[in-house]
Amino acid sequence: MKLRDATKRFGFAVGVGLVSWSLLASTAYAQTATSLTCSPSIIAGGSGDSATCTVTLSAAAPAGGTVVTLASSLIELAASLPKITVPAGQSTATFTVTTNAQYRPYSGLAFDATISASANGTTRSATVSVTAQPRPADFSSGSQAGSNTQWDGLMCGGIAPIGGHQGILYNCSPAQGTGFGTCTFQQECSLGCRRVPPTGTTFNDFCATSGPNSVSISRNSIVGGDRVPASIVLEAPAGQAQDREQGVPGNVDVNFDSSYFPHAGGITFPIGAVSVPFDVATSYVPRIEFVDVVGFWFNASIPPFLITNGRAGHAWLVMAPPDPPPAAAIPTLGDFQITGFNPIVGGDSTIGQIDLSGLSRVGGPTFTVTSNQPAIVPTQTFTAPASQNLLGFQASIATRPTGADTNVTVTASDGRYSFSRVLTVRATPPPPVLSGVSVSPSSVVGANSAIGTVTLSAPQSGATVVALSTPAPTTVAKMPASVTVPAGATSASFTITTSPVTAQFNMNIFADLAGSPGQQALLLITAGGSTTLSAVTITPVSLVGSASATGTVTLAGAAPSGGSIVALSKALSNGGPGTVPATVPASVTVAAGQTTASFPIGTSSVTATTNVRVSATFNGATVNADMTVFPLLAQVSFSGNVPGGSPATGTVTLNGAAPSGGTVVTLSSANTSLVSVPASVTVPTGQTGVAFTANTAPVTQTTAVGVSASSGGVTVSTNVFLVVSSAVSTVTLSPSSVTGGTSSTGTVTLRSAAPTGNAVVALASSNSVFAVVPNSVVVPAGQASTTFTVNTAQVTSTTTVVISASYENVTQSATLTINPPGATGPTLSAVSLNPTSVVGGSASTGTVTLSAAAPTGGAAVSLSENSSATTVPVSVTVPAGSTSANFTVTTTTATASTSATVSALFGGVTRTAVLTVNPSAPGQTVTLTVSASGRSGERVTSNPAGINVAVGSSGSASFSTGTPITLSVSNGRDAIWSGACSSGGNKTKTCTFTITGTASVTANVQ
Repeated sequence: MKLRDATKRFGFAVGVGLVSWSLLASTAYAQTATSLTCSPSIIAGGSGDSATCTVTLSAAAPAGGTVVTLASSLIELAASLPKITVPAGQSTATFTVTTNAQYRPYSGLAFDATISASANGTTRSATVSVTAQPRPADFSSGSQAGSNTQWDGLMCGGIAPIGGHQGILYNCSPAQGTGFGTCTFQQECSLGCRRVPPTGTTFNDFCATSGPNSVSISRNSIVGGDRVPASIVLEAPAGQAQDREQGVPGNVDVNFDSSYFPHAGGITFPIGAVSVPFDVATSYVPRIEFVDVVGFWFNASIPPFLITNGRAGHAWLVMAPPDPPPAAAIPTLGDFQITGFNPIVGGDSTIGQIDLSGLSRVGGPTFTVTSNQPAIVPTQTFTAPASQNLLGFQASIATRPTGADTNVTVTASDGRYSFSRVLTVRATPPPPVLSGVSVSPSSVVGANSAIGTVTLSAPQSGATVVALSTPAPTTVAKMPASVTVPAGATSASFTITTSPVTAQFNMNIFADLAGSPGQQALLLITAGGSTTLSAVTITPVSLVGSASATGTVTLAGAAPSGGSIVALSKALSNGGPGTVPATVPASVTVAAGQTTASFPIGTSSVTATTNVRVSATFNGATVNADMTVFPLLAQVSFSGNVPGGSPATGTVTLNGAAPSGGTVVTLSSANTSLVSVPASVTVPTGQTGVAFTANTAPVTQTTAVGVSASSGGVTVSTNVFLVVSSAVSTVTLSPSSVTGGTSSTGTVTLRSAAPTGNAVVALASSNSVFAVVPNSVVVPAGQASTTFTVNTAQVTSTTTVVISASYENVTQSATLTINPPGATGPTLSAVSLNPTSVVGGSASTGTVTLSAAAPTGGAAVSLSENSSATTVPVSVTVPAGSTSANFTVTTTTATASTSATVSALFGGVTRTAVLTVNPSAPGQTVTLTVSASGRSGERVTSNPAGINVAVGSSGSASFSTGTPITLSVSNGRDAIWSGACSSGGNKTKTCTFTITGTASVTANVQ
């Protein structure tokens, strides 16, 4: 059993514990560690960012400085140099803590590392927190929309047939119609993801629950350039048949600058062995590096498992730079192998593979190759070339002629590490001898081919070129002027092509090699009958309907005088009835003396992927070629999950370029209250796609909303996954008007509770000279709000400053008024509503009134309400010089009377007003608006009558509240209904609801 090379990155780790650098601190002086601080103390997971830590001593360091040893409780996550020295006369020193961007990236967990600093028997600690990383984005679960392969179920990521990330189990939804399904993150597999045989296209993979083949390293923190002893341990002795999970362990590296598994030929596990040792070679690194040493396990032959993905033990290795550190990583010698010819003839060169511990990004170092037989293999030097992706290079190792076969020990060294291999150098052979030339078959009908072969008496160390010639005219036969016998071989072949002849022709073939007698062979070329049809091909074989392709017929020999007529036809590939969306001519003529002829293939638009078969018939023989015609519209998609309330970017994609004038694609949403999309988008001429923006509403749980795109009779759909958003909802200031030099308290409120790992909200001031805020404020996990302080400076005139808070791409603001000493700014005197009672669905106008005119820049009054039946803006601004401003209160349809309190806040003063939202009175007249899109030429009507709307337009009608209304499409067509009357994303012929207030409905006619 051999280890297979693998060069992949794994981004998860298991193991927690306090890991310290083994260092000794001087105790000759009494300076003790009094404090340790780190900034920032919170680092975004997966960013790989660092924190700067400061250690403070009880007194200034003496001559020679004070050594402080450093440690981390979770070195796989956060690490620093093993020690620092506080310079003489100083009492503080700083150092950097670097975080591992690949540590448990899909666990959904936040982690803390305790950083410790010790001096003269005292230890101080600080905590560096790394937030949870976001889960991977969703992606399509099909190789091609339409009739090609689709799949669904639980699937391991990173192996066929899906992409994604290794070590993750995805849940893939089945395809809908001609569209794709979606693969969504299910869970992190800390012990590996297992692939099992699917049932048809439905998979049922799972996360492994038992331990993997383990990897053990002797140390988990080293200085770069050292080699680390390690071992791989199997779950059962190698080669035992009862071990159904027997695998092939190996090593996978996560950072090519740092370390490499230096065994290009692999590791062999003897029968019965449970573990095998190996070394991890490392480079001299300029900074802290994290390396994942992984035992990679793969077996595709033992049932019931087809593939094992990520089922691998691993251990994190932390590398510190040497003192002093290099400017760039310098690799060491990882391994040396003879990968070229071995044995080799003396005087020739072979290939030596020099494997490095990491990438040589700037070139170097230089390696020396020596031998115990310098007369046969002399000393040679090789410098590693600069490379961004190769962990080694090939060196041409020269040898000298020898009179006897000799085993030479060849050693490669970088001055610190050495590896030796045995190269067998053979005695130099005598010159080659040409022993013969032959031809097969010895007789052919004109227009057919024959194969000639030249033969040497013995293999040669280098290539041997044999000259070829014939007196036959090129109108009868052709062959190359020479043929090359490869090194180590005794023969080589060449092709003789012939043309049709009217009588037998004797073709003499001559082969010549300097120093050898010439050789010859005879080929008889005879007259034959008519040729046969060989093939028909199509280019391209896949295209969008209305595009053109080219077909080519090929004969087995040249067409006779007058040419050959080949009949053409087309049909559906499945042989069934139906319209064939392709046109071909009735026949094509292969010109005299030619073997091929081309013909045009036209196609027409299709509403579904269609396979077409083109047939060519000649001399009673028929050959076929298949092509696929796609509809122009391919898919509509969204990238990743969307926080509810934030805009989402969608993309309409075509299977080919849009024609002249562009392609109009109609869009619709299955739930317009949660996701609204434009009525249509246009893909510009020559483009294959176009992006559009969909507006979304906040949700309280993850919600899938269907979005459809239609064009040319084709409809494709996808889901927009709305997730709970913790974006900023409001930011308020209390008081909102202060005297310069005093402070105000700001409050940030999120739409929902902060996630695990806290929410870091960025803050900003429009004028940091007069109003200063922190760069950010943390909303603790599980809480929805927190406060911060706005410090102000003295001003000579009233000044307004905008304070902003941003999180999850949403920014909210509040205005702070700063007054000079003694100034009396306006206060909020009242908020009123007109009318104070409305029917649900109607609006009321609110008015805020100040005690005096608003200052320069205006006065921003914060607004809020306490009922789901009403909505008000976040704030309203009273213009400078004015004492009042209006705002709109919108309401929703109500089934019972509801009282809503509208609040206004300014200058620390709150005023309220009450709005009553009433249900519609029975028999009251309200308006229904219907918008129709989709299939042109159809109409949407209502029963009772009133609505009669053509597709592509909107229309309204009045009805009494409490009236049952049925909407339907002409000609019995289906529609996807949304709005006040919804079909839940399904296609139905009618939609019925009872109108209780002003309402709107959207119909996407299919």
